[in-house]
Order: sequence, then C-alpha cells, then structure tokens
Amino acid sequence: MLSLGCRLVGLDGFQGAQNETMIRLRSTYALVRSSGASAPPLATLLAAALIFASAMPAAASESPWELLQGLREGLRTDGPVSARFVQTYIPAGFEKGDEEQGHLSLWLPSCLRWSYDEGRSFLVCDGEVHQWNEEEPAGRVFAIDPSEEAGLDLLLLEVGTLQQRYVANSEESGDASVIDLSMPPGQGSYHARITLDSTGSRVTGFEYVDDEGNRTQFTIADYKSLGHTALFRPPVGLEWARE
Repeated sequence: MLSLGCRLVGLDGFQGAQNETMIRLRSTYALVRSSGASAPPLATLLAAALIFASAMPAAASESPWELLQGLREGLRTDGPVSARFVQTYIPAGFEKGDEEQGHLSLWLPSCLRWSYDEGRSFLVCDGEVHQWNEEEPAGRVFAIDPSEEAGLDLLLLEVGTLQQRYVANSEESGDASVIDLSMPPGQGSYHARITLDSTGSRVTGFEYVDDEGNRTQFTIADYKSLGHTALFRPPVGLEWARE
C-alpha cells in the first residue's frame, strides 16, 4: 500500500512538528491521517472525538451499509458544505494527545479539504492532494488513490466497494447512529468509528486507530452550506512542486 505519509515530508518550511503532522494524514484523510502543530491529516479527509453513550447502545434499525449510503446521498444532495472540527491525535501508549481545530469542507463525491486555524491546508480532489501553508510561497501536489488509503476511502469510495474490505456493525446511541468498521481478521488492525447525527446525513464524530495503534479523533459541528466551490480549487500564486 502506498504510504501517503511518506509523501508528506520534505518541503522547505514544512519541518519538525509540521512534517510529523503531514505524516499522520496517511491513515485518514481520509476525508485524510491526522495533523498537528506538535504532532501530525485527509483525508480520507475526512472527520473527531466521539460522544459515547454511557448506557448500553441498542442495535441500529438500519444496517451500517444503509447508514453509510444515506450519509453519502445526503451530502451529495446538499452540495458543498463546511463545518468546524476539533482533532485530537493520541500516539500509541499515551492517554492524551495534541489538539487542533479548523474547518472541514466536503464536496462529494470527490473533494475534501482540511484547513487548520494556524494556516496549514490539505485539499484532496479528483485523485490529487494539494498541501500548503499560508506563510509559505510553495506547496506540494501529488496523486493519490483513495482505494489504498484507509479512512479516506470511507467518504470517496462506493459503499459496495467498502463492503468488500470492511467488517461493519451499527448501533444507536441516543439520537445518534454509530458505525463501527474494521479490517477482516488477518488483513490489518485498522478500526474506525463514525457517529452520525439524528438525520443520518451529517458526521458528528470520527475516530480511527491505525495499524500502529495511534488514535485520531474528530468532533465535527456547525455545518453550513457553502453555496460555492471556490474552496476546492488550490490557491493561485504558489509555486507547486509536483511529485
């Protein structure tokens, strides 16, 4: 599997903690692994400390695949949207981690963008990743295959494809629905947990654990319709290093 994290190191100005941040993008994005000022994103962009119910959750009335399909259809129908996120990255063996905030923008079926408050941005669109820092004159762009990036695939691949690669179950937690996905036995230890709002059309929490045991959590709130697609175009005026 292509290591997206290895592609996220080496641009002048993206050093130290910021390089570590980019490395963690490998397992997300989806939507996109994690990103941190003192620790490490998408993808897949793409979405978060989960709210867990203290009581035993009841089985969801819909299958996890029906819930995922409903989520995708809702996001596609609504067009480009943006939301605030809080991201926490907890390295394996630790109980606490670094926290960052920013905006997550979605334009399904093919585009995700993370913009961190301190200036870093990552755009995944049509099989390419653009990454840049507002304080730097240059950025990087390279190809990506969502089918090879655990996490990013959850938002960008068709549900039928996901059924062939993940074991999934769902449950109800208050007004929310929770989807648990994991790799089949012997195919990896990646595990993801997605929390949907009462409508089933918005992700309010996303948590995943990669093969090394590192945990990335997102809480997502304050969704707003964008009404435009300008955020899904890389900024002009930068010197792009294509890899």
